[in-house]
Amino acid sequence: MTELRLGLAGLGHGETVLGANRSDIPIRVTALCDTNEELLDSVAREHGISHATTDFAELVVRADIDVVGIYTPGPLHSEQILAALDAGKHVMVTKSMVYTVEEAERVVEAVDKTGLTLLVTQTMRGRYDFMEAKRICDSGTIGDLFMAEAHYVHDLRPVYEQTPWRVDMPQDLILGGACHPIDLLRWFMGDISEVHCYGLRSGVSPDYPQEDTFVINVRFASGKIGRVANFLGVIHTPGVPMNSLSVYGTKGTILDNKIRLDADEWLPQRTYSIEYPPAGGHRGEMMVMLQHMADCVLNGATPWVDAREGARVVSTGLACWDSLRSGAPAEVRNEF
Repeated sequence: MTELRLGLAGLGHGETVLGANRSDIPIRVTALCDTNEELLDSVAREHGISHATTDFAELVVRADIDVVGIYTPGPLHSEQILAALDAGKHVMVTKSMVYTVEEAERVVEAVDKTGLTLLVTQTMRGRYDFMEAKRICDSGTIGDLFMAEAHYVHDLRPVYEQTPWRVDMPQDLILGGACHPIDLLRWFMGDISEVHCYGLRSGVSPDYPQEDTFVINVRFASGKIGRVANFLGVIHTPGVPMNSLSVYGTKGTILDNKIRLDADEWLPQRTYSIEYPPAGGHRGEMMVMLQHMADCVLNGATPWVDAREGARVVSTGLACWDSLRSGAPAEVRNEF
């Protein structure tokens, strides 16, 4: 097999996956699924995709797809992942992988049983500046890491208008939002053993019914510390990055993609580009994730965020909710 055929479910954020059909990545979207018939018909016509359905069960049993891309509302993920694996399909799924520990256990068990690839497309893993920062950290250039922080700052009001399910369900903004910075910190610093979370409902989005702004302190299994700022109920001002990462080492610091070493030495910044159109934001990051998925299925590469890594992010998010409700630190489960 030289090219994978992908059935895409969910045409909101999932629309970014369609960039595969305009690239030389060995994945093609050949079937679509969405509950919005008007949108489904429009996207199918635009991209020349003949197979379109509103029934997910119909999508996953198609013999002419190899991968199911799940970009539907989060609470649907568990049953859809399990159905796809049961049908013998590899799975790409947006964050959060699932929404309960029990669901995470079932998904891990199913991946182990089938031997199929599951990749959680945490798009921050596909950002070249973060990949470069990880390379610098792994090289020892900034010494031993002892602290890190990651921010996700996003005025979600326009997003709520485009995808009202996030208000109606409502979307869990730790599992479906803070998962970005949580995964970043896990990538750089390892397992998180304990969290202490504060949160509130800001009122900036009057229709959103629960907490949307969070500060999370974390302790890693190594004993090192970190912090997550997950501000999704804010008025976003120009010049503030949506996603940012700072890493502190004994020989230097990475802050806003600038690397400063001891003795007042700065490392030059690189210029990054995505070779697959389009280049900007989540679209470019998704192209990196699609190429990685192809490498996993066709060449046996290990998924950057597999079922167990996805489960640990879910477990961390659930511990944050436990801490917020109790007012005390909460332990994080890492064994799956």
